Amino acid sequence: MSLDIDWHNNFYGISWAYEKDRLVVSTVFEDKKEAMLIAKEVEDWSDKFTRLTIIEKDDDEFAICCYEDPQISKSNTHVGLFRTGMRQSGGYEQAKPMIEEKSPLLQIAYAADVRDMNTYEQISRLVPMRKCRIISEKELKKQEYYYEKTASLQNQD
Repeated sequence: MSLDIDWHNNFYGISWAYEKDRLVVSTVFEDKKEAMLIAKEVEDWSDKFTRLTIIEKDDDEFAICCYEDPQISKSNTHVGLFRTGMRQSGGYEQAKPMIEEKSPLLQIAYAADVRDMNTYEQISRLVPMRKCRIISEKELKKQEYYYEKTASLQNQD
């Protein structure tokens, strides 16, 4: 069985929300079909083995990496979400203390028009993230961030 993760980076960005006393990280897709396929995978993730890593870069940007640990997963397909190039200023600055306090929930969302919040639609259930880490880009060298490093290398601009 392969432990490779099929990284999806075709989402518009991140939307932050607050629900049930926890921060919700919504990955917003502009392609509804893709959002539904990924939501189906994400909803099957074991709540015990989910990972969310935020990688802070030196240039005021951050990347987000989210996956279920493939070494423990019972699924034959391993899907991960990775997106880079998002600004640390704005929403992320407000979300960071909440992320550090309590692991957020992940949700897959679809937006017919990303500029109009009224077109946003929740596609998946709220998926708890068991392990949530905020790291610097330098920490990608550590073995414990193997999947984050792999995603980052595959998705370089």
